[in-house]
Amino acid sequence: MAVKVDTSEIQFFFKAAAIHAKRLVNKSIDSYNSLLQIDAESAKEIHNELGDSLEAKGNYDGAIKAYKKILLADPNNVATLFKLGKIYVRLGQNADAIETLKKVTILDSTIPEAYYLLGSVYFSDDANNEAWEALNNAITLNPGYADAYYKLGLIADARHDHDNAIKAYLKTIDLKPDFIKAYQSLGFVYEAKGNRDEAVKYFKKSLEIEQKKS
Repeated sequence: MAVKVDTSEIQFFFKAAAIHAKRLVNKSIDSYNSLLQIDAESAKEIHNELGDSLEAKGNYDGAIKAYKKILLADPNNVATLFKLGKIYVRLGQNADAIETLKKVTILDSTIPEAYYLLGSVYFSDDANNEAWEALNNAITLNPGYADAYYKLGLIADARHDHDNAIKAYLKTIDLKPDFIKAYQSLGFVYEAKGNRDEAVKYFKKSLEIEQKKS
């Protein structure tokens, strides 16, 4: 005699399982959607950390993209603009660097390094008047900015203004006594002035410092 199996319980089980599975899927989708709907501040923090991490690894293109994500929502974010500007300087993308760093100095006129980097990029583009102004702004904010004084010396040198070049280089080594390039530049400018003794003195000094560092 054949045994009759009651399939109603089995059908109920599979139907219940299907309902629960559907609920789990819907719950997963809701969770995923909630992740996509991150608040603006959290999204900014995520992109900032990502940008910093990529920059530290030398992935500058990735860092630029991450920082630009922040700027899409917050175009006047000074900290992010400054990070972006520094990357452009490092990559030699001067037009982008100038545009970005100028915006930084407009939004916040109290960052010496922003003016210094802006002046450095202007100098590399032979825009010496703009470079001179930016570097002096950096020094106004930070009177002990040896690198800015050195760049002023280079600009004066490029203009064949030997006296102001010497003045800037001497200020540089006063602030930073182991600045080898400043001693070398002093040697060259004194040589250009025809003052051989002073030129030799500073060339020797640069060699002494170099030997101590090696």
